[in-house]
Amino acid sequence: MKNTKGEVYVWVCVFVLCVVTVFSVIFTYASVITTVRLQKTNTEVVFDSFVANNSILIFNNIKQGKNATEGLNTAPFYTTLKHFCTLDESGEMYYAIDTDGTEKYRMTKPHMDFLEDETLELVLTFTMFVPIRFGGVTVTTATIPVRITSVLQSKIT
Repeated sequence: MKNTKGEVYVWVCVFVLCVVTVFSVIFTYASVITTVRLQKTNTEVVFDSFVANNSILIFNNIKQGKNATEGLNTAPFYTTLKHFCTLDESGEMYYAIDTDGTEKYRMTKPHMDFLEDETLELVLTFTMFVPIRFGGVTVTTATIPVRITSVLQSKIT
């Protein structure tokens, strides 16, 4: 009395479960990458605007006979970044909150540095932490380092 007619259904269910799991992982990865790229693009817009505004300030100082500038005032950059990207700040971290109140991602406060001293060749580095959720529970957090450069070059040499 050996009935094996129902065994095929078990293997079909296991196969479907494996395929769904693979697609879930792929879609989660795509979601994380999309979040990081969107934040990087938004940060680049603010960063390039900051570099352009500072170039205007430096040029105006040179026109007025002041050849030295007293460094970059980075406070407007951070304020604009928080407003443009709708980020909340807590200590040295920025947070993006979803409409339902959960954390979309968090990032370290971007660190601005010169690629070359006394020029408008700047680099911005920060690390993003994107929570990966399954069933409403955070399973792990993806840690992605981000580096953005902005260089203002004169067309006239």
